[in-house]
Amino acid sequence: MQWLTGLKRAQIYRVSHPSVFDLVIELALTTGVKLLVCGNRLPFYEIAYELARRVGQQYDMILKERLFFSRAETCIQLVDFLSEMHAEAMPLFVTELLARFTDEDDDQVDELFFACQVELQRLSKETLVFLSTKSYPGLERLEHVLARITCQLDEDS
Repeated sequence: MQWLTGLKRAQIYRVSHPSVFDLVIELALTTGVKLLVCGNRLPFYEIAYELARRVGQQYDMILKERLFFSRAETCIQLVDFLSEMHAEAMPLFVTELLARFTDEDDDQVDELFFACQVELQRLSKETLVFLSTKSYPGLERLEHVLARITCQLDEDS
């Protein structure tokens, strides 16, 4: 994944769901990665097994020093995690960003989504920020906003 070196800060990169696994592995092996999991589809154990396959005994070190994992169970927790994060050299990857917005009341969705967007943009100024999304009924408007504020990234880029 040589194309990773050409990515610029101050941009939020959107990754298609099939590419998430490979990108997380590549980031863990090269720079390390902070994972903020919003949905339930990240195969964390498969990632650990793949890292073990690729690096042998050193996978334990990678899991401890290069792969940091948090799970946001609500939108408020998602915004809190992002607002408390300090931008650093290690990339941030937020998986299934919109998953947490499916449980929110309609009157809070816009405010929480805007707060999330502001925090992602703040972090992107200092570190690479990746996110994956999935379509959810009723959240098409948020999907449209994400498409406008992010850059679609594929391995072929």
